[in-house]
Amino acid sequence: MATNLQPGSELFEALRLDKESSTPAYAQIAEAVSGLLRSGRLPPGYPLPPERVLCDRFGVSRMTLRQAMGMLERDGLIFSHRGKGTFVAHDRLKKQQQELRGFTEEILARGGKPESRLLSFQKVAAPPATLKFFSMTEGESLYEIRRIRLSDGVPLTLETVQLSERLCPRLERFDLEKNSLYKILEESYDLGLGRCVEEISAELPSAEHRRQLDVPRGVAVLIIHRKTYTDSGLALELTKSVYRADLYSAIVHSVRRKRIVEK
Repeated sequence: MATNLQPGSELFEALRLDKESSTPAYAQIAEAVSGLLRSGRLPPGYPLPPERVLCDRFGVSRMTLRQAMGMLERDGLIFSHRGKGTFVAHDRLKKQQQELRGFTEEILARGGKPESRLLSFQKVAAPPATLKFFSMTEGESLYEIRRIRLSDGVPLTLETVQLSERLCPRLERFDLEKNSLYKILEESYDLGLGRCVEEISAELPSAEHRRQLDVPRGVAVLIIHRKTYTDSGLALELTKSVYRADLYSAIVHSVRRKRIVEK
């Protein structure tokens, strides 16, 4: 059936099923295709052969093939777009939780090209909880910045940042599509970044998340709420970042404290 395969799909020709094996056919397919994808011989975004072609290649029903594809999708190796096909997933960007980095620094450190699309920049009235965090009085304004952050042209996160206008007045004069916000805060406002606290959770994507981030069917989003403080302890930033969970994961390093042994 090689003539039915798209250019480059000859790699799938080498994959075989062992009809005598007690391992179910769908598990064998998942294992074989997983090995091919993990080898790196197919680039991220590469379209897999159509379902009917793979069914003929392995000699299985569509139901069996879909079981195998479901396993690969749950493992984050492939993703599907309704009406477009199935594609090789991008490697996940892994966030090292002990590092306080902005998005631009994070991507550059991994050799990628960071980009931003500014959705909105406005002054907003702060709700009571936010006023308390920033030690603001009623009537003071917050900057609220909404951006889509991209890595190598791929939308990775929808970011909403809130900052006290008192700490960074006239912030609107900076181009936040071309400049790192953290770099502006450090170099133009002399605000040293000290530490942050992050709360991480997973959710089903909303319609806006799907639209803005091009989230594939069946993929969740990772929500990170960040509270950032200056090196002098001032509350500096509240951020909500919505990441595509198929492209991003977080690594948390934990250390067990030594027990005090009573003598």
